[in-house]
Amino acid sequence: MTNFYETFVEKKQYDEKLQKCIKETVDGLCANKTEVKHPGLLLGMIQSGKTRAFIGVIARAFDEGYDVAVVLTKGTRALSEQTLKRLQGEFKDFIDDELVRVYDIMKLPPKLTKYILNQKLIFIVKKEDDNLHRLEDFVSQYPVMQEKRVLIIDDEADFASIGLYFWPNL
Repeated sequence: MTNFYETFVEKKQYDEKLQKCIKETVDGLCANKTEVKHPGLLLGMIQSGKTRAFIGVIARAFDEGYDVAVVLTKGTRALSEQTLKRLQGEFKDFIDDELVRVYDIMKLPPKLTKYILNQKLIFIVKKEDDNLHRLEDFVSQYPVMQEKRVLIIDDEADFASIGLYFWPNL
């Protein structure tokens, strides 16, 4: 079995504070039932390293049985391309070993094979109608996706954009 998170800790030099945040976040997601009216939520201060933290959360969540990560971004092409490239770079070794695929939801190949659908998948989805509808269509086209454990991360959620109780504290 691949250990995504351990590889990240070693190669990316995650410090103790970041490791603690990632562990508590994923442990909390695994221990508490999440649903539409009660989502798991991780927020951080602007420029606090949220992107680095959520990449670690994805890696650890993959180790804990999550199959898919959906990363929501603002509705700009530049930001979605930046996020796509960053995730492709961060997961490069796993992509090269055909363990992970990273896609812009609007640039999916026309037909994904069963082999690809059985890999860990990361989708970059802009928060706009066309992208969200494409994600919905994708799930409809591949019913196996409805059985997958999915982690949804809003790359742009922070204290400047939302005012809710949060856990854990970054």
